Amino acid sequence: MGKDKFVTGIDIGSSKISTIVANVSEGRVSVIGVSQVPSTGIKRGVVVDIDEAVEAIDQSLERAQRMAGISIQSAYVTVSGSHIESMNSHGVVAVSHQGVEIGAEDIARVTEAAQAISLPSSKEIIHVIPRDFIVDGQSGIKDPTGMSGVRLEVETNVITGLATSMRNLVKCVTQVGVEVEDLVFTGIASSEAVLTDTEKELGAILVDIGGGTTSIVIFSDGSPVYSSVLPIGGQHVTSDLAIGLRASMEAAEKIKINLSLERDKKPLEGEKKNDDLDVTEFNLDTDTIPKKLLYDIIDARLDEILRLIALEVRKGNLSGKLPAGLIVTGGAAATCGIEKIAKNVLKMPVRVGYPRGVTGLIDEIEGPAFSATVGVLLYGSHFMRTKSSNLSFGGSKSKIGGLVSKSINFFKSFLP
Repeated sequence: MGKDKFVTGIDIGSSKISTIVANVSEGRVSVIGVSQVPSTGIKRGVVVDIDEAVEAIDQSLERAQRMAGISIQSAYVTVSGSHIESMNSHGVVAVSHQGVEIGAEDIARVTEAAQAISLPSSKEIIHVIPRDFIVDGQSGIKDPTGMSGVRLEVETNVITGLATSMRNLVKCVTQVGVEVEDLVFTGIASSEAVLTDTEKELGAILVDIGGGTTSIVIFSDGSPVYSSVLPIGGQHVTSDLAIGLRASMEAAEKIKINLSLERDKKPLEGEKKNDDLDVTEFNLDTDTIPKKLLYDIIDARLDEILRLIALEVRKGNLSGKLPAGLIVTGGAAATCGIEKIAKNVLKMPVRVGYPRGVTGLIDEIEGPAFSATVGVLLYGSHFMRTKSSNLSFGGSKSKIGGLVSKSINFFKSFLP
């Protein structure tokens, strides 16, 4: 019996910090520890108070360790925030030895050539994702290993972030005694847990709406082509309700959740439809509030978020090119009415994405709020399985705490 391998994923969000520990064995990822704590010291995806953030991360890790019964040494961590950007880059090299098959070294060199982009000194590369290889003018090659050629080219999608923001995030995790294996963009993480291969191939938008940010990744031909983050999320819906009802944020959040459950619940046969929501428990000026008023407040903010997403699709010049439609996930994906509004605004198919791909203690992580946490766990487990058998593809060396980008090796593991 082989030695058990463990992988940990931490999703550091604006409203919650969640940690999942899993056992990786024979291709199965089995969850053995889960925790979720309210987020402190994080606003709109970035650290604003290191001490508070460290305390919350430590609490989340401690609970997950207790449940799993192991000590966490290292973890894969999500990164988000409006500083995240992406661009497509092209790399060209001559094959090392003419007449000899293309090998890992050639792929590493051409991918490194694609990283030779003009970046401000404040920016760092998070992911370099090969989209398409071209051998002697022949395009559409997903994996050129073993092919003969003289000239090797690659089209890549490069995702970057603000170095200081990522350095602060790494510092918070390392201060609790856990090494950061890699930073993973929230949108890329969620896509691993939510999207199907068919959706990626046809063209789809993955939108992870968290508490303070909305992460967007657009896929085409199986690979990401455009990524961005909007500084708006589910907390803004709650804030609108709190202002409109003159209630606390806690009361507004509970009302939002109750309303979502009410809207989704089908009335029983013969049951009279109730147009008012009972809010006596929240000590407001009134005992009932018309549901239509609440829906109007929520729908107005959701409409704004979805129109901003539509604007990002136009920025990426991808309007009308995404037949698989919109897959919305994240904590705010459970907000009532989001699918209907998304269909009206974006004029495409819409579904709510739920995380999949793991076994074990999954009862607590079945909702869309855990898509990024499950996704970053899958990211780490895939890399664990490939790093021992594959040669390193020499991704960009990040200055952030000595991290080495592992995304090239990771994404190559999915190539046919």
